[in-house]
Amino acid sequence: MGKSGTGRTAGGAAILAVCVTVVGLAQSHGQVQPTVLDSRQATRLLMSQTTPDYPAVAHTNYIQGPVQIELFVGSDGRVHKAHVLHGNALLAASALKAVYRWLYRPCMTAEGPVPFRTQVKVIFDLRRGSSERFPASPERDLARSVTAPQVADSFGSPSGPSVRLRVLVSDDGRAMDSILVSGSSSLLESAQESVAQWKFQPARWGNMTVPWYLDVDVPVGPVYPAQASAAAGKP
Repeated sequence: MGKSGTGRTAGGAAILAVCVTVVGLAQSHGQVQPTVLDSRQATRLLMSQTTPDYPAVAHTNYIQGPVQIELFVGSDGRVHKAHVLHGNALLAASALKAVYRWLYRPCMTAEGPVPFRTQVKVIFDLRRGSSERFPASPERDLARSVTAPQVADSFGSPSGPSVRLRVLVSDDGRAMDSILVSGSSSLLESAQESVAQWKFQPARWGNMTVPWYLDVDVPVGPVYPAQASAAAGKP
């Protein structure tokens, strides 16, 4: 198990707990083949970790649960890349911001320090009074009140191949992360690089902008302005 942190709301009535567990990976990624560490190895190297903030909108709407994140740690012990594998958009955005500030001791081999790859599970646990009843479907209830994000400005080749990505759009209209929904995995890296340049109108909950998922078709080819079709993803 990793470390955990807790905090109280302004009124002191609720306790918000965030627990972190490190989980090993079974496969390598991309052309560079970093060392794959299991949970014990990765945990032993962890020097410091920032506990994610519990998003206020998630708290208000009873949103809780795990966020699974894939980490790519450089030979300097810093998190160079983090990728959400699973988790609610509000919680995933907070978890991503936190893990980029984590620091590991370098993974040492006979040849010197090497990059490594592992997974972490960040669990957002909303603990409230035992007498308080939680809604049966809080994520579905929240989704009904959220206006999904939209593509504001996209780039790509309309005549080339495309892949569908599920993009985690930040509350300021940036692509924080993306995962392949359909299409060739060989085009994934190019599609992710392209969608990272796009601009979005962020999702809204009332008067507040919030992180949210959006499915987009990303053309892969020469880069110039193009129209992209988009459909709202799941929260």
